[in-house]
Amino acid sequence: MDLDLRNELAELLDDIQKRQRHIEDQVFLINVLGRDGHNTLEQQAKLKHERKQLALQMEMQTKLLQTAKLPQ
Repeated sequence: MDLDLRNELAELLDDIQKRQRHIEDQVFLINVLGRDGHNTLEQQAKLKHERKQLALQMEMQTKLLQTAKLPQ
């Protein structure tokens, strides 16, 4: 695996981990706000968007890993 691809994968993994943590934090916040009787529709919509972005990042990671495994 070349250095550029390795760096790109490392950066992507870091971004994925940050987004996963952000999603976990938002789920917790939405649950607390919901228990307290707050309207959480806006937060839920943002969470849905974040989850879609996470899925796209994971798809990109898979494609990069497949590229790295191709014989040269």
